[in-house]
Amino acid sequence: MPYCRSPRASTAIARAAFRCVAALGLSALLLHVWLAPVVQAETWAERLGYPADRKVLVLHAHEMGMCYETNSAIARLLQAGIIRSASAMAPCPWFADAADWSSQHAEADLGLELTINSEFDSYRWRPIAGDPLVATLLDSNRFFWQTTIQTMVNASAEDVERELLAQLALARSSGLRPTHLTTHLGTLVTRPDLIEVYLRLARQQWIPAMVVEVTPEHIERFRRQGFPLPDDLIQLFEDYPLPKLDDLRIMPPADTYEEKKQALLTVIRDLPPGLTQIALRPAAESDALKRITPDWQQRVWEAQLLADKDVQAALHGDDVVLTDWRDIMQRFEGRPPLAESSSPPRPSESQ
Repeated sequence: MPYCRSPRASTAIARAAFRCVAALGLSALLLHVWLAPVVQAETWAERLGYPADRKVLVLHAHEMGMCYETNSAIARLLQAGIIRSASAMAPCPWFADAADWSSQHAEADLGLELTINSEFDSYRWRPIAGDPLVATLLDSNRFFWQTTIQTMVNASAEDVERELLAQLALARSSGLRPTHLTTHLGTLVTRPDLIEVYLRLARQQWIPAMVVEVTPEHIERFRRQGFPLPDDLIQLFEDYPLPKLDDLRIMPPADTYEEKKQALLTVIRDLPPGLTQIALRPAAESDALKRITPDWQQRVWEAQLLADKDVQAALHGDDVVLTDWRDIMQRFEGRPPLAESSSPPRPSESQ
C-alpha cells in the first residue's frame, strides 16, 4: 500500500515533511539556503584531529554510474588527484562500469549514493529489489518516482529499507566496497522515518552517512524562523555515532562558466574552519548527455571547474586541507593514515 493515497492527506504530509526538511537543513538544496556559518565550540574537523584553524574540504563528485559521461569525468578527476571522493548510483544503467572501475582502483574513496528516484523524462531506472517487494517506490510505468515529493508521499519506510539493502548487496557483489553513504536528491531526509532508516543503515553497516551536525545554534535559529525541530529528530542525530560534516555546500546553477567559477571561489574563500563537503556533478560533454538532462552545461562546467588553475590555487592555499571519507573514518577509528599528507599532489598544468 502507498504511504498515503488521500490527496488531502498527501498534501498535508508533503507540507509537513517539507517543513521538517527545511528545518533540519540536511537536504543539499535546502541546506545551502538555510544554513549560515555557525561558530561552534569544537568542529568535527577538530574532533578528527585536523588543524583547528583550517578549512577541511571533501570535494565530492555525485552520480557516478548514471551514464558514461559521468563515469568518464569522475574517473578522470579521481585518477588525476583533482578530487578525492565520489559516489555511485546502483540502480543506474552505467553502475556496472563504475563498480568495475572501483574494483580496479581499490584505493579510491567511492561511496554509495542511495537512490530511490529516477528524475529524468526519457532516461529512467528501476529498483534493484524488484517490483513486488518495493511497490510503493514505483510510478505507473514501474520506474522509481521522478520527484522527491512523490516518493516522500507514497513510499513506505519498509520498502525503502528493502531497496537500500538490495543496493548495498549489489554494490558489494559488483566489487564496490562503499566508503560512505549519500542520499540522491536528498530524498532520505524528507521524512523522519526515512531519516531513521538512513542513519540506522549507516550504523549497522558501519559506513558513515553524509549528515551535517545539528548544533544548539542551528536548532535555536530554525525555531526562531518558525521551523521547530521535533525532539525525536534531534535525538536521532544526537544518537548517530559516526562522523558528521560541519557544513555542506552545493554549486548553484550559473549563466556563464566565469560566474560559476567565481561562485566556487567565493565559497572556498568564505568558508569558516571545519569539515565541509562541496558537492558537484561533473560530466563529460556529449550529444547523449544533452538528451538526458537539460542541465548538461552545468555538469560540464563543473568538470572543467575542478581542474581550473585558479580553483586549484584556492584549493591548495595554506588555510585549506583536502580530505576524503577514507581519511575521515581512519581518524575516527584511530587507525594510522594511508599517507603522511591529507592533500593530494597538485595537478599538473597539462591536466
